[in-house]
Amino acid sequence: MKLLISSIFAIIFFTMPEFDRNGGNQAQKPLFTFGVIADVQYCDCEPYGSRFYRGSTLKLRDAINSFKDDSVDFLINLGDLIDRDFSSFKPVLDIFDSSGIKTWHLTGNHDYSVDTRLKKYLPVPMPLQNGYYSFIHKDFRFIALNGNELSTYGPGGRSQKKAAQKYLSSLRDSGSVNAMDWNGGISRKQLGWLNGQLEEAITKGEKVFILCHFPVYPENVHNLLNSNEVLEILNKYDNIIAWFNGHNHSGNYGNFNMIHFVTLKGMVETATIASFALVEVYSNKIWIKGSGGEKSQILAY
Repeated sequence: MKLLISSIFAIIFFTMPEFDRNGGNQAQKPLFTFGVIADVQYCDCEPYGSRFYRGSTLKLRDAINSFKDDSVDFLINLGDLIDRDFSSFKPVLDIFDSSGIKTWHLTGNHDYSVDTRLKKYLPVPMPLQNGYYSFIHKDFRFIALNGNELSTYGPGGRSQKKAAQKYLSSLRDSGSVNAMDWNGGISRKQLGWLNGQLEEAITKGEKVFILCHFPVYPENVHNLLNSNEVLEILNKYDNIIAWFNGHNHSGNYGNFNMIHFVTLKGMVETATIASFALVEVYSNKIWIKGSGGEKSQILAY
């Protein structure tokens, strides 16, 4: 029933005009705006299939210029800035650094496609070494998760990789569709931290956005390895607006317990036109304005 009601509300806000308090047909102003990109996956490489690696720097510049024109409050990179090679980081990070826009970075699985000795030294700026953090903007809490902790490709040592492989094997034995080596998971410690962040947000009356490279809903081959555990935690809270992620380059959408799960399309998947999203946050909805292959949608909360 909650899913049905949320879907109906989303449709209503998509089709109805906005009115001011005096009954006039006047668009209300957003509380704030932010930009979101996913899966730039740059490398100095020839195209492969639908992936245009070398062109990602031009597409990223186009996206940044659009965000500057819209005067976004900040920008979120959902991970996979590069496709491979440590040297690929500098060209894309230079674009962010010269933009003047505050950018919050997450890491994806491809960001670890570098020499094993360099995996602990990724140049993607992180507030904390463990790769997960939160920040507050105008009474909204943004929780950024590191979905690479439990993985066979991450910076962990031999024992951590062995544990990840064992977990993957158990998922395969149970028939889980997301039991793939290119997916990662979240540690017990981070799950506890997430729960604490959500409790604190409830106490302070904050609405929440959750950010991760990996999706958790709906069921998909790209989902976080322990997506079910994460959903069990999220199901306890009614102050979560949306979960934003990349990783699945085709994009996706789902609604679970009145939470919007939005998968952005991969920027690498287009030859010249950049796919990205401008998010306008209102007091009762978010308006996702897509560019390139990214679709636009208005989602109530």
